Amino acid sequence: MLAIVLLYALAAGQQNTSPSKTSPSPIPLFEIRLSPDPDSSITFADSSPVVSTQCDANGNPFIKTFGPDGLQILGFTPKGVIAFATNQMTDIPEARATDFFVTDSALYVLVTGIENARKEEIIYKDEAGQEKKRLETTGDSRDYIARFDRDGSYRGSLKLDFNFHPIQFAAFDSGSFVVAGLDESRVPRVGLLNSNGQLVKYLQLPKDITDKPKSAEKSFATSGLSASVDVIAMFAQFHAYSGNMLLVRAGSETPIYEIRESGEVRTVRVKIPNGLTMDHLIPSSRNWFIGVRKSVLADESETIYEISPESGKPLRLYRIENKDGPKEALACEDQGTFSGIRHQQGRLTVLRGTAEPVKQKASSVAR
Repeated sequence: MLAIVLLYALAAGQQNTSPSKTSPSPIPLFEIRLSPDPDSSITFADSSPVVSTQCDANGNPFIKTFGPDGLQILGFTPKGVIAFATNQMTDIPEARATDFFVTDSALYVLVTGIENARKEEIIYKDEAGQEKKRLETTGDSRDYIARFDRDGSYRGSLKLDFNFHPIQFAAFDSGSFVVAGLDESRVPRVGLLNSNGQLVKYLQLPKDITDKPKSAEKSFATSGLSASVDVIAMFAQFHAYSGNMLLVRAGSETPIYEIRESGEVRTVRVKIPNGLTMDHLIPSSRNWFIGVRKSVLADESETIYEISPESGKPLRLYRIENKDGPKEALACEDQGTFSGIRHQQGRLTVLRGTAEPVKQKASSVAR
């Protein structure tokens, strides 16, 4: 009987001395307020789509778009708007630009060309089932990396002679590259190239689509889309960070991969709330800013988490409110200033602004 009393007293004492559970602290919420930069605005047809954006190390936006002369990159710099156009690539037959990357000294463009090009008449059926004819360019497809100086002067290209089709790429300061794409069997791979464009080695990325293709397909399906790994490979982008490169895959649960020029890889699992999918990274020289959505095709206002590069934990939450749907695309963050692009009413305008704290209830956004 005494033992029972002692055990009861001990249990009661442990309950009294144990700390009470408290709700987790809310993540600080900020609203990004952007304003047009009057010195960075040009006339630009609404029918010309802005395909993608990125920034240089100083926070100057660069965009990829389609113009009258084909695909071109426009850089909004302190020296004005600089055009980098595919029609300057006269050493690449039938040049078609796909991706680009900006460094401190150059702008690189990933290009597909066609050697031994010839025009062939193709017969096809239109939507009404009627046979039609068109001319199509055929030949031997080849991949190149073209280089421009930062003033827009074209410097030539590197021909990539190996059985690998790059989809995304990035350039280190030394002139070497990291590429992501498909090998001759359409298997996703990530590799390092030297400054001459020669393949040095493929990299091992744990839990990436290059490591576990079937798991990647299931993970991608949670974002609302079903696709094979060769399609999933298209939803990726490289970003420069502290001398290394970050590989981010949209719409999947794969980690962020920080890749050194040596080939060493650091894996960081981003701890965003359940039900959200990582859409893209907004470049910054300090922490990581991750744009998230409920699905890849969701069109609601963008939500952005500031993430610790060391732990992957969210530090702050940012929102851009657009009542009529998203019209601004954030390009980067630099020393507390956000830059973005607005494309409407026949103008292409750079936006700049800062984030202001928003008052919120303690339970509204939890860690």
